[in-house]
Amino acid sequence: MKVLLYFEGIDKISKSGVGMAMSHQIKALEAAGVEYTLDPEDDYDILHINTVFINSEPIIAEAKKKGAAIIYHAHSTEEDFRNSFVFSNMVSKFVKERLMLLYRTADCIIAPTPYARDLLLEKYRINAPIEVVSNGVNVNKFRYDPVKANAFREHFGFSKDDKVVIASGLWIKRKGILDFIKVAEMLPDVKFVWFGSTPLLSIPLEIRNAVTNDHPSNVFFPGYMQGDVYEGAFSSADIFFFPTYEETEGIVVLESLACSGTIVVRDIPVFNGWLKDGVNCFKGSTNEDFARLIRAKINGELPDVSTAARKTAEERDIPQIGQKLKRIYEATQEDVITTAIRKFGKENYMEKKLRIGLFSDTYPPDVNGVAVSVETLRKQLQKMGHTVFVITATLDTKLVGGVDFENGILRIPAVKIKQLYGYRISRPMSVQALEYIKNMNLDIIHINTEFTIRMIAISASKLYGIPYCYTCHTMWEDYTYYITKGHFEKSSRKMVGVYTKHLYDKDCEIIVPTKKTYELLRTYGIKKQMHIVPTGVDTARLNPSNIDRQKVDEIIESLGAKDKFRIIYVGRLANEKSLDFVIDNMPAVFSKYPDSMFIITGYGPAEDELKALVKEKNLDKKIIFLGKQQPNEIQNYFALGDVFVTASTSETQGLTYIESMAAGIPVIAKYDECLEDVLIDSKTGFFFTDSRSFLDAFDKFRSLSSDGRNEMKKNAMEKANEYSLESFGENIIKAYYRAIRKHTLKRSSRNPNEKNK
Repeated sequence: MKVLLYFEGIDKISKSGVGMAMSHQIKALEAAGVEYTLDPEDDYDILHINTVFINSEPIIAEAKKKGAAIIYHAHSTEEDFRNSFVFSNMVSKFVKERLMLLYRTADCIIAPTPYARDLLLEKYRINAPIEVVSNGVNVNKFRYDPVKANAFREHFGFSKDDKVVIASGLWIKRKGILDFIKVAEMLPDVKFVWFGSTPLLSIPLEIRNAVTNDHPSNVFFPGYMQGDVYEGAFSSADIFFFPTYEETEGIVVLESLACSGTIVVRDIPVFNGWLKDGVNCFKGSTNEDFARLIRAKINGELPDVSTAARKTAEERDIPQIGQKLKRIYEATQEDVITTAIRKFGKENYMEKKLRIGLFSDTYPPDVNGVAVSVETLRKQLQKMGHTVFVITATLDTKLVGGVDFENGILRIPAVKIKQLYGYRISRPMSVQALEYIKNMNLDIIHINTEFTIRMIAISASKLYGIPYCYTCHTMWEDYTYYITKGHFEKSSRKMVGVYTKHLYDKDCEIIVPTKKTYELLRTYGIKKQMHIVPTGVDTARLNPSNIDRQKVDEIIESLGAKDKFRIIYVGRLANEKSLDFVIDNMPAVFSKYPDSMFIITGYGPAEDELKALVKEKNLDKKIIFLGKQQPNEIQNYFALGDVFVTASTSETQGLTYIESMAAGIPVIAKYDECLEDVLIDSKTGFFFTDSRSFLDAFDKFRSLSSDGRNEMKKNAMEKANEYSLESFGENIIKAYYRAIRKHTLKRSSRNPNEKNK
């Protein structure tokens, strides 16, 4: 979580209360360990905006584009703008309208006092939640200090017996500066010092004259000060006198409280509750009240309120403010995600359509079959008018990272498991994630994983009474190597079967991509009905007419492969894909067909081993690895080839084979039952079973005439078109409705009244 603290024109407001608020916010976030930036060009998760000037709208608009939460710190109101500067009363109504406009953009408002909060609620029609957080005070910096107190007296030439009253603030009428002068006239034996300044041209003539010439000799206007003299004033003065008429809080009051000072303030609503007359301060309403209280203090007739004053300040110490801000940031981020979820659902809802949750541990930009399948399904279901949410693992793979929601995709914090092809494993239980899922109002949950996102999906199904479906994407028997490293292979495969039966043999609908997967689940003892639904392929995108011919030619040129017979593989580089078999048999192909080269596109856990094998066989110039590519570019890498080759027998469907055929590239593949409906031998490609038939398959393909190859290319594309996205989506929806119907009937049998609802 990173926060942008935004203060526009800080050089102009640095001497104001808002300027002090910036300093306090920086220290508070540092104390709370919250990462922040002052640069709007940086990346950030939360915009904490403190000003209302001309650049506010662009900053807010940019934050919304980034998907950042917006927290507006309401330092300003019309009420405290009035009686401030020249023409301020004339334009105060316009100021209020602007404040309302800006504050309403926020996901959360921070008000420094309950009074400011109530004012916003009553007069500004704010819909966002409003949190009360003091601007805070640095109690370590502002505390009684005799050395600093002496520095203040020496600077002004005051003796230790002189009675001194101080105030601090801008030279504006609202602050009560004229009353300060009038009270000073009533107490000529007391020194009155007002810290602060304001450009003279910006204030009314009456104030300008009062601070420059027309004031008693016992009144001092030293201007803006900081450091030991200013801080020492709070320790040395007999009274801090603040006759302000309107505030949202008053940071200078907090500074005086921190120095255990005696404070006299005007009895106005902003001080109600936290400043208590006779307990931690003294309150008056008229200049006579103020003069009487000051005189009583000087004469020792008022009770000592210094301890209570200090305690009030300590409750507003900077580190405590930091913790409050941190909690608000975290809660607002959560609220923003909830709001975004509801907004996405509302904007995408269509009558008589479903709200669907696709749950998967892997999702783009991951490059693997499951990620592609889930994304393909999401797009097709949305095209059919359904509202689709994806619940998956976060990209940053930090278990303590934040939840993220964008464009219907909820990402949950996770860690990466290197041994399992970099799959991300999320928390098996997340109350936060479940709350977000609740707000999705799902009609159906579709689980596409056997790992921890599955556990969250099952919890959501039970908690919220949502029916669910399972798709078995992966033949996990072929992946036990990553855990066992070849040991206990028979036992581990048996355990996979037992675990799979435990997962799928529940009150849910099971979807499998091929008959091979169906038969395997039957061997595990799963007897219930299963829906055989091959994953759809975006054949239009892969069609040769949609490739970037210039880019393809550039890649071919860079590889020196223009006049070569190009054999390709596109997919995961993993042991179960048996690419080592292909590489071992390539020398025979290269020997017979020296114009050939093998181009491998993809990445995975076996990449280093395969590269080492290629080097060992001195095939570096004949076998090229192109690495991981973006999914939206993959059609250009299929287009590099004349023929696609694979020896994998771990497929549940063989998506990359279908994608290759959709791109017009015939396939040479090791025989596998799941491919019987995909690869038609001698029509869309060739099967092989061993090393000898591997070379025979290339002989058959190379012996084809130009017309023969074009015919095979045409057949491949026609076969791939059978796996249309439309059929895929329609068949998945049938499974969803069956799950919903069964769930409704079962619930009705438990509660007969349900039928009548």
